[in-house]
Amino acid sequence: MTSIFRPVAALVAAVACIHPAHAAPVDKAPVLDLPHASWTAREGAPSNITGIAQTPDGWIWIGSTSGLYKFDGVRFLRAAGSEAPLSSNVAGIGVLPDGRMWVGYKYGGVSLMADGRMHHYPGGKAGGPAGSVFAAARDAGGRLWLATGRGLLVLGADGRWQPCDPALGVPDSGFASLLADRDGTLWAGGTAGVFVLPKGGARFELLTPLSTLLPLVAHPDGSIWATDEARSTLRMLAGPARGTPSAWDVPKGATLFAFDRDGHAWMADGAGIVRGAADGRLGRMWAEHGLSGRKVQAVFEDRERNIWVGTESGLDRFRAPRVRAEALSGDAASDALPLAGGAGAGVWAGHAWLAAPGAPARDYGHAPPGVNDTITALYRGPAGDVWAAGFGGLWTVRPDGSGWRRLHPGIEGPATTYAMAQDSAGTLWMALGRRGVAAWRDGRWIAGGGVASLETYAAATVAADRRGRVWFGSVGDDLVLLDGGRIRHYGRADGLTVGTVVQILPAGAGAWIGGENGLMHFDGTRFTPVAGRNGEPFAGITGMVFARDGTLWLNGAGGISSIAPAEQQQVLRDPGYAVAYGRLDYRDGLRGTAGAIIPVPSATRSDDGTLWFTTIGGVYGFDPAALPRNTLVPPVVVTGLKSGATAFTASDGTRLPAGTDTLDVDFTALSYREPGRVAFRYRLDGVDHDWRDGGERSAHYTNLGPGHYRFRVLASNDDGVWNTEGASLAFDIAPHLVQTAWFRVLCVVAALVVTWRLQLFWMRRTARRLAVRMGERTAERERIARELHDTLLQSIQGLMLLFWSTASRLTADARAPLEAALERANGVVAEGRDRVAGLRTSAVPDADLAGALRRFAEPLARDAGIAFHLYADGRARRLREPAADEAFAIAREALWNAFRHARARAVDVTLQYAPSALVVTIADNGVGLPDDIDLERGRDGHWGIPGLRERARTLGAALTVQTAPGDGTAWTLRVPAPIAYA
Repeated sequence: MTSIFRPVAALVAAVACIHPAHAAPVDKAPVLDLPHASWTAREGAPSNITGIAQTPDGWIWIGSTSGLYKFDGVRFLRAAGSEAPLSSNVAGIGVLPDGRMWVGYKYGGVSLMADGRMHHYPGGKAGGPAGSVFAAARDAGGRLWLATGRGLLVLGADGRWQPCDPALGVPDSGFASLLADRDGTLWAGGTAGVFVLPKGGARFELLTPLSTLLPLVAHPDGSIWATDEARSTLRMLAGPARGTPSAWDVPKGATLFAFDRDGHAWMADGAGIVRGAADGRLGRMWAEHGLSGRKVQAVFEDRERNIWVGTESGLDRFRAPRVRAEALSGDAASDALPLAGGAGAGVWAGHAWLAAPGAPARDYGHAPPGVNDTITALYRGPAGDVWAAGFGGLWTVRPDGSGWRRLHPGIEGPATTYAMAQDSAGTLWMALGRRGVAAWRDGRWIAGGGVASLETYAAATVAADRRGRVWFGSVGDDLVLLDGGRIRHYGRADGLTVGTVVQILPAGAGAWIGGENGLMHFDGTRFTPVAGRNGEPFAGITGMVFARDGTLWLNGAGGISSIAPAEQQQVLRDPGYAVAYGRLDYRDGLRGTAGAIIPVPSATRSDDGTLWFTTIGGVYGFDPAALPRNTLVPPVVVTGLKSGATAFTASDGTRLPAGTDTLDVDFTALSYREPGRVAFRYRLDGVDHDWRDGGERSAHYTNLGPGHYRFRVLASNDDGVWNTEGASLAFDIAPHLVQTAWFRVLCVVAALVVTWRLQLFWMRRTARRLAVRMGERTAERERIARELHDTLLQSIQGLMLLFWSTASRLTADARAPLEAALERANGVVAEGRDRVAGLRTSAVPDADLAGALRRFAEPLARDAGIAFHLYADGRARRLREPAADEAFAIAREALWNAFRHARARAVDVTLQYAPSALVVTIADNGVGLPDDIDLERGRDGHWGIPGLRERARTLGAALTVQTAPGDGTAWTLRVPAPIAYA
């Protein structure tokens, strides 16, 4: 044995001679006064828990004889997939210094998990451990060791587990405990005793042959301890435990499982869990007190300093309270006591004076007769005098608590003083409930304080502000302000909706109003309701106080709440805003809640800023700046992706099948102090326009379409510390055939083709109809021409022949006028023949629209002295004769109007032979059309414009006009290509 461990061995040998710190009988020990939570099979917890560990990613893992689970504080998830264990019968688990988790199995085998993947070493196969694996540790040289029911094993360079060589000084016997201390020494405990392998040592050394020193446990100071079952003590085996006894008495049958970071020993005694301290103090929790089971099999402290206990029936969590009740005796320990802040950190609480949180309580000086009557209200005035009111009268207490002075036996008849306040003039106002308001001024009682309406005002509370005003509150949303002798009442009609006004905290020109139904702020003109996030009403407020930093603290039915100054200002700017708030309640060590009415106020502040609160369970004092705070940023994880009953892998790149339109995304935050206070914000990019707030650990979406999505989630711990990076999950939803982009493109192309075909069909049908109509018109013109030629012209010609025959028989003088008339008639017949010929031919020979327009317009331009231009745009195409005739007729009318009425300097015609249409534009720079002309119907009694539009509609063309006074007129005729072009 090395010289290093000879003293240790001697210590172990002599430890029985050391007088241990005595522990009280465990059945006399108080129940642990720690916030406690329990999970059993009802909440999904595994039974028969054999090990608890926390991996670097924040997950808490639970080994049991029914499998391996991970726990987020709310849900137990069975390890599956790449995290699945080798066997469901887990004997022990732990985390190595490199972050890998080891899992040992009851019937042999071990697994090592890194980066979410298990590497298995099956028992008895390929060099795997054959016996039950209870513990694992890594020595200073980096070798990995196992403690099994068949001995110590070490992982060789070939990846096989090798039995410990006898040359290393370890017997071939069972080991159940294994750990490496902070100095690099490896400790192993088993049936043959306790062995140590020093850092750099070549072999193990026997420290003690005692097989009862199990299990081995490391103390926060580095010392190693074990339970000596034979002597019912905890023994320190090595290390400097300065100021700590080297042996503690423990309850008979108790076994040490762990030390927490404060040095408390956590032990199992067969009936539950026991916590011991070096000075012998014990605390216990058994199954009858709420522990999940009687048989404790695992104890673990996580990185947030929660203590986890695994039993045969479930899982328990303990943590240090954030607030503790003050030690008061008698009824004061359970009643809601009136409070008044005192000097320093002190407080007056009922009959007691506490100099600071945790200080022993003492009575007020030497109490005179009657002072022990129930005190219903306390008040500390501006001068430091403390006023105490009760059924026995009214007293004052000197600021140092050295003496009492009874002022008056009290109001005649039974009266309860609910609250007191002293105004700037020194008058003490008292709210006496149904007895009205009374004032103590100049050594005498004054009913109503001299204000008649207050004599019968059933005041439940009273407060005085720095402006000399006094506030009173009563039942039924009733608030009264006394300002310089003037009374002002406020009620429901003014917006006050807190129910009974129980507490008033003046602030600036207004006050904060607390009542049975909630909290409001009054700025002197308007009442603003104040509610917290997630629907918190702040109901049952009987105490309000400002901390030095401006935080508003409330004592109400839900516990002790705090609202930061920024949140106060935000709700005053935005009355619909739900404030973020802090909360202390039963989960933080608070017993009970504020009393319903008495005492008020149930919150006060000492001179040094210490806050004090009273509940029906005790009095609590603390420095708000020194409250324990969880500063650990919670890891955030997306744990599941599910559509209906189908679950998918929650990893980036997951592709969901076509038709997926509903989705549930599960997520969590690994914060274990109080999971119920963890808050989340999440959004699905492409669906949510902003972050959603939520306390649940799941998000549900409907009506999703195909595409790429990214889900993002943030979380805060129980103290509002946010993980602003959070977690995200990118996934895709595959489209159906009809949802693909190329299918949509195909549909668009098909729609365009169909539209084009329909348009083409319509234009061709229009062209055919136009051709038919034009053919019918031509036929009708030819019929009219034949009728004129065969009837009227022939008859006129015959009549003329008759006149010529008659004229030939007349004298020359008589025949001359008749011959002149016949010559004129001959001209008329010739003109008629020309007109008939015009009916048989097109107005646009060879469908040359440009030539026809030029022949028509140029003479008009010369006669009027107006410039005329005709432009052609595009390759000239042959026109259909009917279209050319109608287009010419429309253009001719427009040209005629331009030359005759427009007073223009120039007239231009543009023929545009576009692929889709023939476009004819007639534009002038004249005076424009008058304002009184309707561009659709023209002027009453004139048929120019209606005629143009009728021709265009008949042609199947579009005719538009643009005109403005002084800017000329432009007519545009657009004839679709199938109608215009031959």
